[in-house]
Amino acid sequence: MTNKIISNSIVILSLFTLIFFSTTTIYGNQGTNTDNSIVLFLLDVNAIKGDLENQNLVDSLIGITSVLNDNHKLYFSILDSSSSEVTPKGPYLSNNNFQNVYKDIKSVISNHEYQTNISLDINESLLNSYNFLQSEFAANDSKIILMGGSQIPLLMSNANPEDVLREFVDPVANLYKNKTWEVHGISLKDSDKSITILLDRYSERTLSEKFSFSLPNMMKRFSVAISNDFWRLGQLIDLDNLNITEEQLYNSKILIAPGTSETNLFFYKNKTGGSFRLKNPSGMQSSEGDRSESSVTETPYAIVWQIKNPTPGEWSVEINNFEGEIQAFSQSSYEYQIELLNLNQKNAINNPLSLIAFVNDKKDLMVNLAGEVSIQLSIMDPNGIEAFYEMNDAGFKGDAIKDDGYYSLEIPEINTLGTHKMSLQMTWKGFESASLISNYEFESIFFPNINFEKLNISNLNIGKESNLGTLYVSIGASPYPVDQNSINTTILTDSNQISDSYTLIPRRSTTDGKSAMYDILYTPQEIGNTLITFNMNIDYAGRVYEVPAQNIQIQIVEIPTTFSSLTITIIALVFLISLLVVIVIAAIIYRNLQTHPYGHLHDEKGDLIISFGTIKKTLVQRILHRNIIIGSEIGLSELEGITLKFKDDLVIINVSDDSPTIRIDSQPVVNSSSLENGDWIGTSGRLFEFVTNIKTTN
Repeated sequence: MTNKIISNSIVILSLFTLIFFSTTTIYGNQGTNTDNSIVLFLLDVNAIKGDLENQNLVDSLIGITSVLNDNHKLYFSILDSSSSEVTPKGPYLSNNNFQNVYKDIKSVISNHEYQTNISLDINESLLNSYNFLQSEFAANDSKIILMGGSQIPLLMSNANPEDVLREFVDPVANLYKNKTWEVHGISLKDSDKSITILLDRYSERTLSEKFSFSLPNMMKRFSVAISNDFWRLGQLIDLDNLNITEEQLYNSKILIAPGTSETNLFFYKNKTGGSFRLKNPSGMQSSEGDRSESSVTETPYAIVWQIKNPTPGEWSVEINNFEGEIQAFSQSSYEYQIELLNLNQKNAINNPLSLIAFVNDKKDLMVNLAGEVSIQLSIMDPNGIEAFYEMNDAGFKGDAIKDDGYYSLEIPEINTLGTHKMSLQMTWKGFESASLISNYEFESIFFPNINFEKLNISNLNIGKESNLGTLYVSIGASPYPVDQNSINTTILTDSNQISDSYTLIPRRSTTDGKSAMYDILYTPQEIGNTLITFNMNIDYAGRVYEVPAQNIQIQIVEIPTTFSSLTITIIALVFLISLLVVIVIAAIIYRNLQTHPYGHLHDEKGDLIISFGTIKKTLVQRILHRNIIIGSEIGLSELEGITLKFKDDLVIINVSDDSPTIRIDSQPVVNSSSLENGDWIGTSGRLFEFVTNIKTTN
């Protein structure tokens, strides 16, 4: 217990000291080199010295790091009982003199006095390492690679491990998380359980990776974890997962496409030894006459070739005198990149998506590789559903000119809201297993849409103004007011003349003169078929957006006017008599087909306000609108803007545009809704209950 209190005091004092010096160095850090990237290895020397496999692992991981982080400075420090007093040794310039790291580490290991049992204060070592990175003004992509296996006394007590982690480990881990410095933990062979617990915590808190001794599986995971910038320069491709059971000659084939500027080949193995030789497409070793520049990094468990300007074709790695497991993969970068000409970051849902791709070189100049390459496109929607397409430069399906280097594709529609991830993949003919990939993404959202609701579009009379209908502009289900000048209306008459005898009349304009609804009034000047087209151009989502056109066709006629007065009078009289008879019969039938209003309104206390079946109407209303009750007939000012329509067991409530907000059971009514027994109508701070039968109380 006393040791815990003392340890607690030390950690708290260290944290206060760290916070003080961190605060004072903020100002000194301004204007420093943000490329000062550091990799610091923290090594449990006692665990490494006691096991040759662990020592080989250290050499291999340092070699991999020197290749993948060649813009970093390498340091190392040892973990033991006095680790807080050990100053990191370095810097070593990565990929230049990393061999010196091996030599110095081996010197430290050989001079280290091996102990059967040793305890580590890794948490304090990480605190001091944080101070070191602060003092060096380390860049945000700096990282610590901790390799340990010995006991951690902090987690060996009888206390609850979760309490210890929360009290001692989390404060230090949070410092790294706030700095975005990664802490990658590696538990060495035969590691104590306590170090696994601590590395799990750092992995969780700092979003870094934790690795257990496992060959060759951990090598690739480690490579990817420490080198995001490196992998972004090219594409990672798995080559082989081999299990060689006999020491025989084996060839691993690697296809390198034209236009490859650099290829990196990684071979990770679970044992030392073996002969690995890289051969070019001519069958020669890469160092014997090949015009490419190459270098090789060999470690006990990893071999990495870096080939610049490789000769296109089938390369191979000849493996001899090795028995064991091998994982191999390649990473290539290219002289070219695929570009999209017209991808917007935001696109309208349910609209076609037209895409044009082309290939650039490193100088951003377009190159025409027509006939040599093909380009495929994949789109993954927010739900993880992926669709694949083939772009074409063949002069059809939306492609304008054959073999001009521009590859086209038109996708009928994107019908899922959210962010879509897009991947362009270019493959050379004959090199289909090697490809160049460019990634993009865009968001599918609701854009303004225009709809026309027809009113009077058939048999219009020449020279007579008619209201054709109403244009509605909306985003999704919401009205979207636009300026009248944004709406383009084209009227093409039967003689192919453009007519301008129309007027757009806005409804309920906003203060800046915009409206979401426009009536269109048209006075035909020519008989025959007339085509009317509506479309819209507006600024939306950072670009000019053209709403797809809507077309309607109308028929213009001319009513004859050459009848005599007597003929017209007789026709009119017969028509009026016939019309009167028809109206009377229709009125009787119509009235009998209408549902008589029923139901009642109660207030919040359950008191009856009105019975709809008892509302008095005029004769005309009883005939024409027997099944309709308008708000003014109810006698409540709050409900004057509604209309109730009764049809059999269905009651529809319609709300006028200028009515106060009407809610049914707390749901706002937009235009209309059904009304059922027991529903509550809320408006203007009052509630009314609709019931089909009057409630009785005992």
